[in-house]
This record gives sequence, C-alpha cells and structure tokens, in this order.
Amino acid sequence: MARTGGRRGTVALAVALVAAVPAGTFGLVAVSTYVSGGLAVLLGLALGIGWIVGLVRLVGAGAGCWLGAVGALLWLAALASVYSARDSMILGASGLTTTGRVTATHDRPQGKHPDSTYDVADEHGVPIPNGTVAARLRSHAVGDLLTVRYDPRGVAGARLPENVDLPRDLAGALGVNAFLMAATAGLGVAVVRNGRPRRVPFPRPGGGPRPQ
Repeated sequence: MARTGGRRGTVALAVALVAAVPAGTFGLVAVSTYVSGGLAVLLGLALGIGWIVGLVRLVGAGAGCWLGAVGALLWLAALASVYSARDSMILGASGLTTTGRVTATHDRPQGKHPDSTYDVADEHGVPIPNGTVAARLRSHAVGDLLTVRYDPRGVAGARLPENVDLPRDLAGALGVNAFLMAATAGLGVAVVRNGRPRRVPFPRPGGGPRPQ
C-alpha cells in the first residue's frame, strides 16, 4: 500500500513538473508583458527554483543535482524562445518601421555565432525605445543609418525588419518547450518503472568506495 502511495506521488510530481514548463515560460512572459517586469523576475526565480527542487526530488539526490543544472539551462532556453516569439508578435502587430542612426556598437565575437548589437536613435537623436538591435559582427559603425522595426511602448526589443519572423520564432518556442516537457515526462516514466537511480560512490584517495 505504501509503495502504491509512493508511486502515485511520483506520478503526480512528474505531471506537475511537465505542466509547469509551459505554464512557467508562457506565464512569465505574459506577466512581464502585461503586469510588471519586476514581478516577472521574482516569479521566475520562485518558479525556477521550485522546478529544480521538484526535479531533484523526482530523480533523487544522486542524479538530481546535475540533472537540475541541465534542466535549468533548458528551462532558460525555453523561456528565451517564448520571449523571442512574443517580441515578433508585438513587432509584427503594432511595431513601427523607422530609419535611425547607430549611436553605439557592442561586439560579441565569442560563441558559435558571433555578432554585434547596435544602439539606435531616431532622426532627432532620441534613443528608440528598447532600441538595441542585433546584426552581423561589425556590419555597422557609429553614424550609419539603419532601418529597424521597434515597439513604441518599449516592451519588445527592436529588430531589423528581416528578423521579425513570428512563424519561425513561435515554432522554436513550441519546439523547445515540447522537448523539455518530453524529457521531463521521460524521466518521470523511468523513475516510476525503475525507481530512483542510486548514488554512484566516488573512490576514496586511499582506494575503495566512499561509505554510503
């Protein structure tokens, strides 16, 4: 009976963790868009920590720590993809296109896809709301004219018009969230069927496994 109760608890926890992925990512983006960015940050920290703690509890401390770290990175990637889709939706629906002037450049040569970001101001020298756009590395210089799509309210980040692609960004957001949900569900199924993985003993300096 106790084993059945524990099994049900594991299933319930796994279901909650799976549901928390889209609820957390899409919910946080909605809160930051319509309510408050500061509240979204606090809520995001609470949800993120709670989700990681739940994941560690699901698989056990032995494997849960490193899985929690990987899960946190995937959760952040899922959140970023939803933000990207939101920005494309806002810019496509209510954004304005203008030609501004680059006022500052910031190079990011590291990583797989090096690029630069450019601060853009309008023709009067007033910074465009949330007007830092990404483009190819060192493709523009201070003083260059740049056509951008921006949100007058400053909620969505400005972009080059060719980078506003809602179908692509929405597909990416749904794909990353679906992958994280499937991976979490797979962990839950594995734990229900096989139990939590045992802690792997680390060898002691003098030889032999560390006592459990």
